[in-house]
Amino acid sequence: MGEIVDFQILKEKYHKKYMTTPAKVISITSGKGGVGKTHTTVNLGLALTKMGKKVLILDADLGLANVNILLGFKPGATIADLLSGEASMKDVIVKHSSGLDILPAASGITQIINLGDEQRQILLSAVGELGFDYDYLLVDTAAGIGDSVIYFNQAAEEIIVVINSEPTSLTDAYALIKVLATQHGITSVSVLINRNPVGADGRSTYAKLVAATEKFLSVRLKYLGAISEDEVVAEAVRSQQPYLSLYPSARASIDINKLAKKIVEDNSPRQSQGGLQFFFSALLENA
Repeated sequence: MGEIVDFQILKEKYHKKYMTTPAKVISITSGKGGVGKTHTTVNLGLALTKMGKKVLILDADLGLANVNILLGFKPGATIADLLSGEASMKDVIVKHSSGLDILPAASGITQIINLGDEQRQILLSAVGELGFDYDYLLVDTAAGIGDSVIYFNQAAEEIIVVINSEPTSLTDAYALIKVLATQHGITSVSVLINRNPVGADGRSTYAKLVAATEKFLSVRLKYLGAISEDEVVAEAVRSQQPYLSLYPSARASIDINKLAKKIVEDNSPRQSQGGLQFFFSALLENA
C-alpha cells in the first residue's frame, strides 16, 4: 500500500493556497442505469458554474465513462494513467469550454472497476489536493451496488440517488440505499426524480421509495425535486452538449437551475459520513 498521506499538512497547504472553505463533495448515483444520472451530473455542474461556482466533475463510472461523450471531448489522459503513475493530476483534468473542469475516467478499462488498496490511496491523495480549489466536486458514479459505487458514495459528503417512476428504478434504488444503510452506516440520502412526466408530482414517486425505506431501513431520505421529461435532452445528447447550454428555457433546464439553487442555498451543517474518505482533504473541516 502507498505511503499514508499526512492530511493535516495537506489541509494547511491547500487551505492557504486556495479557498477558505473546502469543496462540498456530492455523489450522484443510481440503482440502475438509464435513469439519466450522467446528464443530471453534467447539467447540474453547468448550472452551478453559471451561479459563479467552481465545479469539478469526477467521472467515477470507471468501466463505462460517459461524461466526455456528453461534452464532446476526448481526454488526453485518464484516471487509469494517474493510477499507473504515467500522468499527474494536472495532466488528467480537462478544462472544458463550458467552464466545467472534468476528471475523466477510463472508458472500457475493466481492470480498475474494483480498485485495490494501493490504487485507492493514489486516487485519494491526488484528488484530496484539489479540495480547496473548488466549490463543488460532483462525483458521477456507476449504477448499481458494485464495490466502486459503494466506495465513492461512502466518501461523499452528500449522496443524491437519481430515480424515475419506473418500478425497476425504485426497486434498484431501494437495493442501493439498503446496502449503504445496513452495511456501511449511511443515515441520510437525497433523492432526485428524473424524467418526471409533465404535470406529474415528483413527490408521488418519492413517496413510494420513502414508504419502503421507512418500513425496513433506518435511513432518512430528503426530497431534492424533479427534472421534467423533456425532448430537448435527447437532442442535446446527439449534439454532445448540455441541454442547459442549448435550451436554457426548456423545462428540464428550468428544473436543473432550481436544483442548483437549492443546493447552493442549503445551509445544513456540513458533516462527513465517515468510511473510506476518498475526498478526505475536502472534508477535513468537518471530520
